[in-house]
Amino acid sequence: MDPRKQRSRDRLYAAALELAAEHPIADLTVTQLAGAAGVHRSTFYEHADSPQALVEAALTAELDVLREELLKDRADAATAVAKVTEAVLRHILIHVDLYRRELADGAGGLHAMLSRHFRGTTETLLERGRIDLDVTVEGMPPARVADAAARFLADGTVGIIDGWLRHPSARVEDFLRVYAALLPSWWPHSPAA
Repeated sequence: MDPRKQRSRDRLYAAALELAAEHPIADLTVTQLAGAAGVHRSTFYEHADSPQALVEAALTAELDVLREELLKDRADAATAVAKVTEAVLRHILIHVDLYRRELADGAGGLHAMLSRHFRGTTETLLERGRIDLDVTVEGMPPARVADAAARFLADGTVGIIDGWLRHPSARVEDFLRVYAALLPSWWPHSPAA
């Protein structure tokens, strides 16, 4: 991406996250976001087709950095997953007002965005052999079982995040205790000593 376009995108992302922290995403307008970013409306449309899409892209960009760190981490899978899980929770707490409000009804775009992110991470870890899905279902191809497992884990994780954020004193330790208790046995969640 050329530097000018990168700067515009970065300004739009920053404006989107700042305004979405204060206002429901559904209330944001292209004019408002472009103005806050100091760009023209046409520049907005070079990066997103709606305020919702821009907010999701800004959050996804931050989450993708964390995913890349996980994929580069050569520690055992459980240690790497534990580190990135805590990093994702810190990301959520940085944007806590936004996530708390937009996940509250369970039907918003952020639920789907987070689910896609977690599903993609699980699929990548399975494809790269970092996780062994030691589960078979009679008469079901392994690829379908893997797809179901990735979707199950992703949507369950978002559900736990939603429940965790409903408590005003959401602490990372509280999330991690519940999460560890509910994770399936095939998911790496006990780092090597």
